[in-house]
Amino acid sequence: MQNLQERQRRILAIDDDPVTLAQFREVLGERYKVFFALEGEQAIEMLDDTQPDLIIIDVRLPGADGPQIVRKLRRFTSVPVMMVSSYPQDVTEDELVRLHIHSALIKPVDPDVLEIEVDSLLDLHSLRTNEAL
Repeated sequence: MQNLQERQRRILAIDDDPVTLAQFREVLGERYKVFFALEGEQAIEMLDDTQPDLIIIDVRLPGADGPQIVRKLRRFTSVPVMMVSSYPQDVTEDELVRLHIHSALIKPVDPDVLEIEVDSLLDLHSLRTNEAL
């Protein structure tokens, strides 16, 4: 089994907007292995195969919304989660804390901010993982 530092870090991006997913691919795709899901239940099914180091999820999704999916994801993983939304009023700060959301960005996401946030969250996750070993 490869250790986390030997394999390319992985991101699971969950969003039903093809434009946002294309942005994630463009900004993050050269440095990270990025997997995409168009809705939350699909993302849950992908967890074992993708083994993400970071999850980026939209607040508004078809079917179950972002917060509902994060509650389900938390049963299986403790990796950092970044929430993105065009509707920041949809999620309160209290809910972000309860869901253990590590970062929240407003769409359209500035590519430089996205890259900085992703790098920071992945570095933090890597430090915590190495400390646990």
